[in-house]
Amino acid sequence: MAVRGDSPHRRSTAVVAAVAVAAAVAAAVTSSAAAADADTKWSYFGPRGPAFWGTLDPDWKVCETGRSQSPIDVMMTPPVGPLPVRELASQNDHAMLMPTQVLNGVKYSCVAPGACGTAVWAGYTYDLIQMHLHVSSEHTIDGTIFPAELHLVHAAEDGNLLVVGVLLEVGAANMGLEKVLAATTASVPVLPGMEGGMNVTLSTADWESLVPGEGGWCQYGGSLTTPPCTEGVTWAVSSTPRTASADQLRRVGVSLLSAGGSVVLTDRPVQPLNGRKLTCYSGHMAM
Repeated sequence: MAVRGDSPHRRSTAVVAAVAVAAAVAAAVTSSAAAADADTKWSYFGPRGPAFWGTLDPDWKVCETGRSQSPIDVMMTPPVGPLPVRELASQNDHAMLMPTQVLNGVKYSCVAPGACGTAVWAGYTYDLIQMHLHVSSEHTIDGTIFPAELHLVHAAEDGNLLVVGVLLEVGAANMGLEKVLAATTASVPVLPGMEGGMNVTLSTADWESLVPGEGGWCQYGGSLTTPPCTEGVTWAVSSTPRTASADQLRRVGVSLLSAGGSVVLTDRPVQPLNGRKLTCYSGHMAM
């Protein structure tokens, strides 16, 4: 891990070294929740990169003008109370997800609607509909960049979205990610159609390796982190990272290269908070 400097776009030598280990996973990154129009191409670098998203399509103007954009630098504040991540969102044992190639990455969609997990927040009940990865992390914690970030995307019946963001750091191998890797590798020859591809089934133990059960987290109102950058998304960013081995991150990149992907960093730069309220919770239950 390393600390972001004065400019949100600068990376120290230490950050580059840490991210280089994980950069091969970049091809496995997907759009957040709603994908942009397939006819309008976008990227994470160059003339179709984040700085230009708002000009690529009339429907994407909010990428440039929005005041509640994501990701952000999560500046930790004293918790307002105890509410572990597992009390906000839970994942089901034997949840089955299907890897699918999308623009700039891969998403893992819940095969049976309503069968992968739920989140409950502010009177809404959300179903876990898909998950995906970003490299390096999109959100930062007090300026700290992490090698990767897992997004668990939840949707309510009326279309409202809640995304749980889990930061990943290089360390011990991750049991849940290992299963995701196996399914991705087996499915590469048939992406994007996925006919004959391999689904991934995650147990309770697998989910525990991917998502902190009792860690603290912070909530704020934001947006999709890819075009069309739609606002009104509820974000819950865990302050407790999970680990993944350098080899696991490398293998994800290798498998996606086999599918014709390109290896780049797939994180949108942090966006201004613009006066938005950030509320943090502790990871311990009240006694």
